Amino acid sequence: MTTHLYCVLPDDMRDAIPPGLSGLAGAQVRALPVDGLVAWVSDIARDVPVSIDGVRAHDAVVEAALETGSTPVPARFGQRFDDDDACRAALASHADSVESLVADMQGFVEMTLIITPSTDRMLHDLEPVLPEMFDLESEGPGPRYLDTLRKREMATAAIRTAMDELADRLTEAAGSLARRATVHQTATPLPLRTISHLVSRRDLAKYQAAVAAVHDSSEFRFLVIGPRAPYSFSALSDSGGAHGMNLAD
Repeated sequence: MTTHLYCVLPDDMRDAIPPGLSGLAGAQVRALPVDGLVAWVSDIARDVPVSIDGVRAHDAVVEAALETGSTPVPARFGQRFDDDDACRAALASHADSVESLVADMQGFVEMTLIITPSTDRMLHDLEPVLPEMFDLESEGPGPRYLDTLRKREMATAAIRTAMDELADRLTEAAGSLARRATVHQTATPLPLRTISHLVSRRDLAKYQAAVAAVHDSSEFRFLVIGPRAPYSFSALSDSGGAHGMNLAD
């Protein structure tokens, strides 16, 4: 068996695990005291594979911790240790950073804004390009094919520029209500902007009202997700990362 790490909280949360809470592979979640802090962990077989269901189970435990009223520092999914001592040792090797991070996150949550163009906007900008994209005679390295690629890039760039403008308006609306902000880099080929803000729990209603006042349109939409645990603000170093605390940093 291995010790799977979900998150780290202040020491006074060691008795806060909801009765019957299970995590990855249905394993019971338990508290592991670590020098003034507490880690929520499970005993997991070594051969449990990485899966979408596993990621969801991991996140469900972290969100259960958030619902206690404390703010957990979530661990990046997949960090398993040979035993409890190895988990403690890994946390102890970053003790100052982990303690500071846990203290810094208390009272805050993550809110995420996802900005996407509407189908109508994408079709409008790509309309001059679409006939050539599906013209079989334009395939190959010839001038017509290369011109089609150039036009498609220009159309996509126009969409991205417009989304950046909406992102700026949302960031301005959030203002001082967002203690920190990070823009996520996505690998998707579709135009997309994802911004996360670190927001005080007591300012949530003000934050939600502020971003709601920025009207989307028939061309663009934005989706507000949260409150969630601060995955995007839990890096232990300046190397960044948007998926939780990584003890390998």
